Amino acid sequence: MTHKIKKLIILGTTLILWSQLNFAAGKTYNLKVDGLVCPFCEYNIKKKLSKLDNIESVDVNLKKGTVDIIVAEGKDLQEKIVKQEIKDAGFTLKSIKVKKVSKK
Repeated sequence: MTHKIKKLIILGTTLILWSQLNFAAGKTYNLKVDGLVCPFCEYNIKKKLSKLDNIESVDVNLKKGTVDIIVAEGKDLQEKIVKQEIKDAGFTLKSIKVKKVSKK
């Protein structure tokens, strides 16, 4: 019986912590980028964008030619800077859309 209670406590704590982390994220932006075709392209774009201020994560989808960026809570994407970084990396930014805004 005690073993089951411990498991439930651990599971409950994990779920609470996960939900807090999920709500702490800011906006998610979806970028359509031309020229993303290989793993090196993915590495290059992640490296360029991850170094920017306010960027929490960068996820590249090579098949769709998209990049999802999550920015810090309460911050916005600096589109002009992102566009320049993508251009400097050798790619063409086609569009930027807000994909999701976290709610508290």
